[in-house]
Amino acid sequence: MASVEELSIQGIRGFGQDDGDRQVIQFFHPLTIIMGQNGAGKTTIIECLKYICSGEFPPGAKGAPFIHDPKVAHETEVKAQVKLCFKDKAGKDVVVTRSMLATKKEKRIEFKSLEGTIERVENFGEKPSNGLKCAEIDRAMVESLGVSKQVLSNVIFCHQEDANWPLSEGKTLKGKFDEIFAATR
Repeated sequence: MASVEELSIQGIRGFGQDDGDRQVIQFFHPLTIIMGQNGAGKTTIIECLKYICSGEFPPGAKGAPFIHDPKVAHETEVKAQVKLCFKDKAGKDVVVTRSMLATKKEKRIEFKSLEGTIERVENFGEKPSNGLKCAEIDRAMVESLGVSKQVLSNVIFCHQEDANWPLSEGKTLKGKFDEIFAATR
């Protein structure tokens, strides 16, 4: 069974972009409780876990609002990175990194996903698999975690705004279950 060990966040929302601002969260087994005051970053931590595992941004974010705002940082661009150390379904150590860039343009913020990497413990010492595209990382994460993207998005990392889907009307509920269980009929 896969398990999360450590999450590193830099340049996401309230987490600054400088190396000194990098936040590292250790996860304990069998349970880690995330608590704090409003605005402390609890939701951002969960959204970073969802992003690194599935490649999906929080509802309404579409990238740019997820990254620390360049205007607030008084910079023309902000680099962001989420890094996750976890044990895959075979119990082997894996480190996955996803990087992003937000650039301040005249009237808007331009967002760009940069390439990411996945490094497995048996390959430590070797060069990590550089330059993976987002879709390749998404597929590799689903395989490593042993959980479908639909389960990651709709069950494990279901955003609080979408958490009431099990109470939906019949047709909507059936559609969600069909998506989760990959039913075709």
